[in-house]
Amino acid sequence: MDEKVFTSAKANMQVLLKAMGLPIDTDENFSRTATRFLRYVETYRQNYDYEDDLGTTFPLKHKRDNLYDRSIVVQVGIPYRAVCAHHLLPVLGTAHVGYLPKERVVGLSKLTRLVHGITHRMPSLQEDVCDEITQALMKLLSAEGAMCVISAEHGCMSARGVTESSIKTVTASVKGIFQENTDAREEFYRLIERGT
Repeated sequence: MDEKVFTSAKANMQVLLKAMGLPIDTDENFSRTATRFLRYVETYRQNYDYEDDLGTTFPLKHKRDNLYDRSIVVQVGIPYRAVCAHHLLPVLGTAHVGYLPKERVVGLSKLTRLVHGITHRMPSLQEDVCDEITQALMKLLSAEGAMCVISAEHGCMSARGVTESSIKTVTASVKGIFQENTDAREEFYRLIERGT
């Protein structure tokens, strides 16, 4: 956000905070609240193109025609930090991401970067993030299949609305062989269990 836009947004935020009766001019605890809030939201408006992370791949040394002879690549417990598009409140949890390679693999750190990059691009819905991760793996890696499972606590449920904490929302996106074959899908879930 350029400085002119930031200054305008800050002024508007200060008007809102004053309208809510918050003492932003007399209590130093509130004096920088507008700035802090805008910087927080700005953290989740990063430029990100997942092709930068998934564009470099490596060949499998032992390609096998039998799908069940190939290794499933699964990364478990990736920190999931996002902002809900509806309320701009935090969504915190974990993501489990995996794929069945066809001919090429990507560096392991790239799966974590993919989750971080997509969640910090724009406030979003957990369901959309989950699906976008698997679509990216299918498209850029030409994977035989991809899965993503996200389990997260939503600030919009714990801090407002039903005001209940510790409730986790679990979403899953299943593509390719994992969608078509129950055994492959179950293997992915077993690997998640082993890794957590």
